[in-house]
Amino acid sequence: MSRPHSHYLVVLALCLFSILFSELGTASTLAQPLKKDQLKESNVGAYLGLGLDLLPKELEAQLPEDVMIGQGVLISGFAPDSPAPKAGVKLYDILLNYDGIPIKHPRQLIQLIKKDKPGRTVKLTLVRQGKIIELPVTIGSQNYPLDKDQLDYQFDMQTLGYRGYSVKMPRKNYFEATIRYLAPDGVVKRRTFKAYYNQIMPEIQSTADMPMPARQKLMSIIKEKKDDEDGWFGDWMPFRRL
Repeated sequence: MSRPHSHYLVVLALCLFSILFSELGTASTLAQPLKKDQLKESNVGAYLGLGLDLLPKELEAQLPEDVMIGQGVLISGFAPDSPAPKAGVKLYDILLNYDGIPIKHPRQLIQLIKKDKPGRTVKLTLVRQGKIIELPVTIGSQNYPLDKDQLDYQFDMQTLGYRGYSVKMPRKNYFEATIRYLAPDGVVKRRTFKAYYNQIMPEIQSTADMPMPARQKLMSIIKEKKDDEDGWFGDWMPFRRL
């Protein structure tokens, strides 16, 4: 008669061996392109090309009675070849609403446009010759300069080849290292390595599409963490307390 427990013990041993074997091996994720982190020369933002002024008191007094007090800004000009005049907006129209939102100050409209998306069609409510009209306008786009953080990011990527990294040691001699770097094809990628010290170092070193400074940075941080964990003597003790 066979012993049922022996079969279970064999299966359990095989499972444990499989888990141990998988942990001892290296585990590196494929480098993933990051669209939001691609290097760019400028930003692209929403654009209508409107010149705006506060509404003079003389014109405010001429608004229809159903317009709330303080509502409206004056269209005082247009940028060359801009979407607003192409859609029918005219000089000295009074803008009341932007896609249903009452407008009370030029800065308010500027912020609404900046947060909008190029290509989207919005409804402008205007006063022209004493009458309220509505015009659909498709938002255009324009380029504007990179901000300081974006310029710093671009500089690091182009000079060092990387920007942003993380190294963790969840257990002794086992490391999880992630870095964002600029590949030779100009694509910003992120890659994660997970392995024990003896496996992770050569794998990072042999990652061909990662710039050398990025590899050196990861490996130096990993070595520092290992040295801190091992202490000055590592696993060897020069004497024993009696």
